[in-house]
This record gives sequence, C-alpha cells and structure tokens, in this order.
Amino acid sequence: MDTKMSFMMKCVRELLNNGFSVMLHKKDNLNGYGGWFGTDEGEEEFVVALNHHMGFEIFIHEYCHFLQWKTDRKFWDSSCEHYDTLFDWVENKEATVSEEDLQASLHTILSIEHDCEKRVLKLMELNPVEDFDKDKYIRAVNAYLWSYHINKELRQRPKNPIYSERVLEHMPNTFHTNLDFYLDANNLSPLSKQALLAEYE
Repeated sequence: MDTKMSFMMKCVRELLNNGFSVMLHKKDNLNGYGGWFGTDEGEEEFVVALNHHMGFEIFIHEYCHFLQWKTDRKFWDSSCEHYDTLFDWVENKEATVSEEDLQASLHTILSIEHDCEKRVLKLMELNPVEDFDKDKYIRAVNAYLWSYHINKELRQRPKNPIYSERVLEHMPNTFHTNLDFYLDANNLSPLSKQALLAEYE
C-alpha cells in the first residue's frame, strides 16, 4: 500500500514525462480553487494547493483529469467546446447566454467531472493509498457535482468552501455511477441543497 507521498511522487514523474509542468503550492487555495489541470498548447500544467484540507483528494482528482486526457483524448477534447461557457457566464454578469447553451455546458461539465470521479474511485480501489477516506471523498464528490447546478441557478460561485464539515455531513456517501442521476437536479435532496446553499450566502 502506498503512502500519500509515494503515490503522488509516482504521479508527478508521469506528469513530467508527459510534458506537464507540476506546481504543488503550500497554500490552502489558489484564487478560490483547490487546483486545476490545463492542456492549452505551450501551457500544459498541473496545479494543486496542497495545504487545502483535502489537498491529496484534489491531487488525485486532477491526476484523473490527466488520465482522461492521456487515455481518452476524444472524450477529453469533446469537452472543450462547451466546458467554459457556464464558468464565463457566472463570472461575467454582462454576458448573455442562451438557456440551451448553459444546459449544454452544464451537461459537458458534469460528464467530464463524473467520469473523473469514477476514475478516482477505481484508481483508489486498484492502488490503495494509506489513510484515504473513501466515505469522506464520496461526500465531497456529491457536494462538488451538485454545486454546478447551484452555480447555474444562482449565477455565482460559492463564497465559502463546499467541502466544509457542515456540508459534508449532509451529503450522501453513495456515488451514483449513472451520470443521469446527477444531470437531474430533482435528485438533489432538500437537505443537501440547503447545506450547499449556505455556502453561497
């Protein structure tokens, strides 16, 4: 069984061998984000705020985005057209975007992120890592995936961390492998939604 550090070092070597810069910051967030994986030509980068209280979990999430890019390029590339539409609309209050385009973007985001989470859980099953809390991770996954519906509904990002204890305790510890479950906002329970909404106030 790997320690978190030994597992991360294996991943870092693979990322470097594939031409990505790797920046692991001793910060709890980076402009409000825990990390990202970028594939723009000439700016290929893997970035994580390791001092985030779920820094390792963010690391493996971003690493699984790398695996999507590496092993299923067609699927990864298909996300490029619509992925940023919702983000840009939320950030720029002057922007006008049709409901159809917003829905297409939400579908794309949830498709790529849901697939990423499936990869994380499979990876941790095949490569056990010491002290990895699967229950906590799945609760965080549910908070993360459902938050995109709230971002669209409120046209804003959360003001507080959605991985707070007060959110996670109200999230289910069951991950649905069928993407359709997360595409339907009616499947977000009132209690879970209320917990998430508190982080937007």
